[in-house]
Amino acid sequence: MDRTIKNIKGLSLIEALVCLVIVGIGFIGVNQMISYATSSMDRSLEANKINFLSETAVEDIMGDTNNASNYNFSQNCRRSTYGSSDLSSKKKTKWAKLFLAENQIKVNNKDRKISCVSGDSKSATISSGSNRTSAKFSFKSNQGKKKKFIGVVVK
Repeated sequence: MDRTIKNIKGLSLIEALVCLVIVGIGFIGVNQMISYATSSMDRSLEANKINFLSETAVEDIMGDTNNASNYNFSQNCRRSTYGSSDLSSKKKTKWAKLFLAENQIKVNNKDRKISCVSGDSKSATISSGSNRTSAKFSFKSNQGKKKKFIGVVVK
């Protein structure tokens, strides 16, 4: 008996497995892209926060130009305390709290903080010349490898 099948309909097992492998490879690629996008967003969030904090500190210095020389500031990962008798000390204490990111960013009901490891530092350096005063604020993160500087002429 000679049987010939003229119309074959449906999928064979091998075709289904090949399709499953192709779809699986696609999902792996999408998963890696999602992972990269998430880490990129985290880096962007941290960079934006550093920019905001640096600009906030520089604006505080510019707001008190007559006493700008009192705003020299330095902080590592530990909380620094400053006397609270004058405006510059109050501002430096405020910066110390901001730079430690206490209760500032919440993502999915979890506090997000700027990571602080050995080599990270924040500092404001005020220099006065004969006719002008300038402020330079530096923010080092990622063990001192990433550096952010903002400099302004105060007066």
